[in-house]
Amino acid sequence: THDILPDLGEQIIESLKQAGTQRLISLQTTVMDTNDNNSPITFKHEPPLLHIAASSLAAGKKLLHLVKSTCAMRESGLVVTDQRVTVEIRTTGTLLCLPLMVQSDTSLQPNEDYLMTLADMANKRMEQNGALLEKLFHTIQNELFETSSNNHSVEEGEATEFHVSFEPLPSLNLWKCASVAISSRSQGEETRDDVEILAFGGQGVGPTIGEGSNTTTKVPSCRRWDAIFRLYRENGAWAKSWKRLSIATEEGSETVTLQTSAGSFEVNRKTPLGTREGHTACVLPSVSSSSCKKDGVAIFGGRTGGPTSPSNNLFLFKMQDGDKGVIGTPVDVRGSPPVPRFGHSMNALASKQDDDIIVPLAVVSGGYSGKSALSCIHILSRSLDSDTGKTHFLWEHIDDMPHPRCYHSATVLQISQGVDELFVFGGTSEPDDPFSSIEKFVYKLSIQRECSVSSKEIIISEEFNIPESIGAAACSCYMLPDKIGLMLLSGGVQPNDEAPLHIIKWKVDSNGTALSPERARYSVTGCKGELDLGSLVHHNMLNLQCSRGSISAASVGGGVPSFSFGQSFARSFAVSITSASAINNREGKTSKTNTARQGSQATVGPKSNQTQNNRNVTDVVYVAPKNAKSARLELEKLGYFDSRYKLVKVEVDENEGDKKVVIGLPITQHCSSLSLSEGKEGLSQRLQSLVIGWGKETAPFSSSQMSKMANKAS
Repeated sequence: THDILPDLGEQIIESLKQAGTQRLISLQTTVMDTNDNNSPITFKHEPPLLHIAASSLAAGKKLLHLVKSTCAMRESGLVVTDQRVTVEIRTTGTLLCLPLMVQSDTSLQPNEDYLMTLADMANKRMEQNGALLEKLFHTIQNELFETSSNNHSVEEGEATEFHVSFEPLPSLNLWKCASVAISSRSQGEETRDDVEILAFGGQGVGPTIGEGSNTTTKVPSCRRWDAIFRLYRENGAWAKSWKRLSIATEEGSETVTLQTSAGSFEVNRKTPLGTREGHTACVLPSVSSSSCKKDGVAIFGGRTGGPTSPSNNLFLFKMQDGDKGVIGTPVDVRGSPPVPRFGHSMNALASKQDDDIIVPLAVVSGGYSGKSALSCIHILSRSLDSDTGKTHFLWEHIDDMPHPRCYHSATVLQISQGVDELFVFGGTSEPDDPFSSIEKFVYKLSIQRECSVSSKEIIISEEFNIPESIGAAACSCYMLPDKIGLMLLSGGVQPNDEAPLHIIKWKVDSNGTALSPERARYSVTGCKGELDLGSLVHHNMLNLQCSRGSISAASVGGGVPSFSFGQSFARSFAVSITSASAINNREGKTSKTNTARQGSQATVGPKSNQTQNNRNVTDVVYVAPKNAKSARLELEKLGYFDSRYKLVKVEVDENEGDKKVVIGLPITQHCSSLSLSEGKEGLSQRLQSLVIGWGKETAPFSSSQMSKMANKAS
């Protein structure tokens, strides 16, 4: 046992008495010189013994030095093989090993007082074991990691530029998968925010499938997947679980034509996606100014077997009605394709395109070939054959990074009109010894519309405080109305325990020219205690939506295998980022509006006697009682009504001490974020005419929510 046992002495005495009785019976029925009768009975207390797999020989030596010098566990050492470096942590300082019954003697040789004293010694040494392990833990934490708080990105005395909130999503339980977010909003639509996230392949146990206790199933074993999973947000509310897509397999020709916003392409459905990991995917941009939403997904590369089986397969996918999709390999792909690889990046180009002969669609950078890291950068374009009038894909090698790298993160941001800026963060050139070769610079490549490179630049991470990392994820977006260019960098394995999210913004001068990037300061709201997002590495960061003064993104997938303790997965989450200036502007607008209403309408706000720490405090919009039903129907139509709570009556003061009753309707977090960034302008015209104001109220739970809570408690 590894516990302290108060009755250990009594257990030892009773066990020895039973052993003596059994030996006496054995002696009477068997031959005296058997080996079993001559074996001694020994009391043994073991010291701690740990085996830790190190990422490299250098890392193993560093850990061994800490163990020996700080914790005095001097019997520790290294076990080095061709497959791994293992640090064996051990000591003999708390070892006890004493014989209690020797040879064939059946008498209780030590007296009971001696055995009770021996038990006390063993318990004390067990306490020493615990203290030693605690000291080892704190030594490793202090020397190898730097813990940080939720507001780590805000220095004391500095102003917060953004407020960040996290919303949990159903976990994907897959690492090194390829994911994309497809918005259901077409150009010209402003209120609809439906979106679906697609995840292709990956390694892990997979997500929980289905809804309800009767249909929930989970694959327990860790394996490589060939499936496509879908998570959707409809009317502002996320689905409760992932769904596995079906692949359309209608009888007929193996070759079908996929009509996508990037063009029309013939694909062969005979070649399946197959089990793979380390591949990438992106939603191809629209090639014209039509209102068609982006719907074509390109999937490239990945590892389909062991380390020596990288792929350079290109797939094209498109959703159909319901939970079905079509996937296949394009029939006509020309140019010089990238060599097989995994651990690379693939990003859609952000600039607006026209119906030209050749239109750049995506850029592929870096990766690992199975033998070495790669530095090449390729462009995937849509090309129009002038003779046949048909479209096809075209690969083109445009440049090389100054250093090869894999397991990096990359994103594309359009800073200047017509020029896409590719930013490559971190990564390593030696996957077998990653921390000795982690990249500390950011590579910036400017790609013009004609696939030419206009400029290249290396930015050292320390220049704007971006940490080097392996297996991080990045995405880019614009914050309206000023169209501030933002890059979000999340997770990854870092030398220090850095923040889980970094926001990088671009400074713009008075002429609108981008100057240089800098790491923005932000604070995390709505989070109690330390923010735990799991093993946030080898995941995907996806841009979901941008609105006035706020943006939203999602992190899905991620995780790592473990040497001894199984897999560890990242938690999927949606993140909302709101500029502090937008909140201040909104508060200013609300103050002016309330002042203007004095004398005719109530000034609406949270009641002073509310307890804000109650679990049933929620965001609400205030309406007149006669408009409560109409406002609720409109909120439900838009997916903004929070059905976990009931409506609440609120008394507010009017002029000369008069009281007025208004109704507070509970709203979702998404609707609340709109109020922070846009005020009433973020609502439909119908709601704008009904809503009096915003606030927080203590609202009773609805009957359905109470039932759910009761079932969960039972």
